[in-house]
Amino acid sequence: MCSMKPLLAFLLLPLLAGCAHVDKLRLAPDRPEDLEQLLEEHEFARARQLTAARATIDTPELQTRIAGLENDYEETVLAGARELAETQDLLGAVQLLSGALSRIPNSERLRRYRSQLEQERVRLLRLNERQLLLAHAQFLLRQQDLYRQQAMLESPGLEQRWQNSRIESEAVKLAKDLLEHAGYALQQDELDAARNCLELSRALDDTTAAGELQDRLQAAESLQRETTREATRSRQARQQRDIQHHQNRETSTLLEKTSRAIDENDLATARATFERIPTTNSNDSKVVAVQDKLDQAVGNRLTILIDKGDVQYRADNVVKAIEIWSQAQSLDPENPELRERLERANKVLARYEELKRRQK
Repeated sequence: MCSMKPLLAFLLLPLLAGCAHVDKLRLAPDRPEDLEQLLEEHEFARARQLTAARATIDTPELQTRIAGLENDYEETVLAGARELAETQDLLGAVQLLSGALSRIPNSERLRRYRSQLEQERVRLLRLNERQLLLAHAQFLLRQQDLYRQQAMLESPGLEQRWQNSRIESEAVKLAKDLLEHAGYALQQDELDAARNCLELSRALDDTTAAGELQDRLQAAESLQRETTREATRSRQARQQRDIQHHQNRETSTLLEKTSRAIDENDLATARATFERIPTTNSNDSKVVAVQDKLDQAVGNRLTILIDKGDVQYRADNVVKAIEIWSQAQSLDPENPELRERLERANKVLARYEELKRRQK
């Protein structure tokens, strides 16, 4: 029996050599003198097994070297896999990563990327299958509708009835496949795809399972609408907070400028600056305090200007009185006392001008 083992290995060698997953047949354990070749061929797992088994060659420097070579190889494989993925060759990228993982079994980066690509590959396969099923479902529905229309005109023949029976059987199977795709799409929160599949499935064969899935889909759509509304409310609230924050900063700046203008007795600038404060902050305690300060300063300035204008008016310096009262009115445009004084002074000035013209 023992003499058969070499013969059996010899017979299996051509078969194993042609296998895509076997680079070469190992008939004997790796030896220390094989280490450089293993590293050159990126067989890092075998190299680490060899060093673990042979303490005489296992040094910290060697382990550092192997780790560096593994990292370089890992980067090269990832770059190659990304290039394949960009050309939509997901299967090639997955196979490349799988081959690399046989050499670096503990690489989490390779494993994560392979899992990501595999999930995307499965998703695309399902998507392609779904599109084919949807197109075929629409074809069968058109065939069934055409059969019904023809049956209304004349009694269908045996061959037409047989073809329709075959289409109905195919429609039942297709409805089941579409229902499965609808359920998967619902699990992935692809509600539009789920609805498309479910609608055609029910059109082909309206089963109890389809009705139950319809209820689940409606519940998911209701939850999605509520989630969307909540997200909208949250976004609007965040935007409102941002606006309020901006207005608060703007208000703080304008209040500072208003106070500085009041202190410099530049009341026109103070008034104009204060009026730029957002109305939403009009009830703020700081705004109210500055407004009181401004009103008091304007009131005091108005009293002084009105008195000065009165003095000039009584001295028959009407033009000067108008000039002073106009300054006061720029501070308080709606002041009735100033309006009355200016109207009276302008009438007097107009009579003066009229008398001058008559005298000429």
